[in-house]
Amino acid sequence: MTARNSFSAVLRNQGLQAVLVYRFGRQLLLAKRRPWWWPLLIVGVPGYLVAAAVIRGCYGIHLFLSAQIGAGFSVQHFGGVEVANCRLGEGCTVGQQTQVGSRTAAEGPQVGDGVWIGGHAKVLGPVRIGDGATIAPGARVMKTIPARAFVVGDPGRVVFRGYDNTQIQPKS
Repeated sequence: MTARNSFSAVLRNQGLQAVLVYRFGRQLLLAKRRPWWWPLLIVGVPGYLVAAAVIRGCYGIHLFLSAQIGAGFSVQHFGGVEVANCRLGEGCTVGQQTQVGSRTAAEGPQVGDGVWIGGHAKVLGPVRIGDGATIAPGARVMKTIPARAFVVGDPGRVVFRGYDNTQIQPKS
């Protein structure tokens, strides 16, 4: 992929822009512990705050620095996405109007690798979601979910075990 194609992809994908701003903010948090990076903080922190405000205001994507988001995270649709005080594994995907964790809760969800969370879903509280689980659109998860489970409803309940969500996960 050329640099031009990469730049074009970033411009067209609001979720990718939000993830890049989040990653930049996490790097700034790490730089606070290293004195030789402090000069970068003078320019970086205001830049991050402006970029995060633009992402939140224009796209409605709130990726709080309190969240630990693994590699390969994907926001499929912008608008109403909130990820805070949680841990997301690698290769997770969220849809629009999705809430994972809460700004006010001290302990949030622990989400495994390759989890797909549909639009309008909520994953709240100190729950664990197993690797490869699928949370259907509109589901509200308040209890622990096993790996490779398909969860629907409010409150969320497992309807299939051993469900393969690789067909709905975005290709890397």
